[in-house]
Amino acid sequence: MTLAGIAATILAGLFGYLGARLARASSRESNTTDNWAEMFKANEAQLERMQESIEKQDVKIGQQDERINRLENMLRDEQKRFRQAIAFIRDLLRWIEHHVPGQQPPTVPDSLKEEV
Repeated sequence: MTLAGIAATILAGLFGYLGARLARASSRESNTTDNWAEMFKANEAQLERMQESIEKQDVKIGQQDERINRLENMLRDEQKRFRQAIAFIRDLLRWIEHHVPGQQPPTVPDSLKEEV
């Protein structure tokens, strides 16, 4: 009977120890699961902020594309007017030489000498 009492006490202690061990492992898993859930929530929040930032960047890029296109068109128009003005100046200089012989036409500015 004593041997059975000792065996029962040992078994009870062993089961108690194993139960506590399993409870701690379960608690760790629960904490780990909670940590993962928190991490997923944080990642979702970060992803939303990044998505908002990307959308804002897309809008800005679209606006800049429109501005660049507008400026390129303006530059093309200015270049076209410049070439037409240079051609007109050349024609005027030839006209002056032909119709007003002996008169010196106005001097061409240094910035336009290569063009005219």
